[in-house]
Amino acid sequence: MALGVHRGPGMNPSSTACRIITTVRRGLAAAMLAALAVTAPVLAAPADDSVLPAEQHTSEKGKRLAARYAPALREMSAKIYHCMPWVEVKRNGIGFYKPKHLEGDVRYLSINLYIDQQPSPEFAAFSIEERGSRMFSRYVGPMVRRMATSPGLLSDTSLDGFTVILEWLKQAPTTPNGRPIHETIATFMDRATAGDYLAGRLPARDLAARSRVLAWDGETSLGPIRLTSWDDDFVMTYKVSNYQVAPGVSCP
Repeated sequence: MALGVHRGPGMNPSSTACRIITTVRRGLAAAMLAALAVTAPVLAAPADDSVLPAEQHTSEKGKRLAARYAPALREMSAKIYHCMPWVEVKRNGIGFYKPKHLEGDVRYLSINLYIDQQPSPEFAAFSIEERGSRMFSRYVGPMVRRMATSPGLLSDTSLDGFTVILEWLKQAPTTPNGRPIHETIATFMDRATAGDYLAGRLPARDLAARSRVLAWDGETSLGPIRLTSWDDDFVMTYKVSNYQVAPGVSCP
């Protein structure tokens, strides 16, 4: 999938059909931005349901957080849509969710992503811990940076932490009914850990060790797994072939 700038196992192009769908979707987004550029020079994206509405959160704490940061969350979703076209935010995938393993009304800003990558034999040859470590290093740090850009969020004592959920297609096998199997890791880090990482006090190599990571093989829970992590500039350097960012959108 990379244009000679950071190819790695498991990041080959997806199917032609998926790429055509993505191209059409991005083309429509570009057309919308071009039409709006004269009168509304703001970051735009097609109407979507990636951000959980404030009223659908299950506690007053969650509702207050969601209402306070709604514009920033919508902008983050739009940035991901335009700047990371191989990644899809799931329906209601951005919100202030309560991690099930924690007690009380604990609220983590969460993002749930499907990564559109074609499986490769090289990537499949790694263990689940090794695959998880690679996906963690590519995405978790960069996504936490994006999630924490809203002014005041990281110092907001109502926020307890961050969750990054990553899902991708497994090499093999399929289910008995022929459906493909996905692998998933869910990373939970408290606000202090995120703050230390973002301030440079916690290096990327220690980020996984300071986080709780759960894994799934399809629908089967694998429970907590131990990962290693490192600095990875994949998100910043990776380019999709023949993809043009929509007019008016700047990507970091």
